[in-house]
Amino acid sequence: KKIGKMVQYGTEITAYVEQRKMKKLTGVKSKELLLWITISEISIDDSSSGKIYFKSATGIGKSFPTSAF
Repeated sequence: KKIGKMVQYGTEITAYVEQRKMKKLTGVKSKELLLWITISEISIDDSSSGKIYFKSATGIGKSFPTSAF
C-alpha cells in the first residue's frame, strides 16, 4: 500500500529512540503541497491500531497505516 508522499533524507539522520517512538528527529523532510516540512517525531501509540504517527516541529501531525511501511 502506497501513501503517495515525497520524502527527503539528509546525509545524517539523528534521533532519540524510545519504545515505540523516535523523538528530536533530524534529517527527514516530507513534502506537503509546495512546502518541505521537517519531521521531528515518529511514533506508534498502540501496535494493534495499525497506525504510525508523524509530527513536525510546529506540532502538525499526520497518521498513516503501518502496512505502507
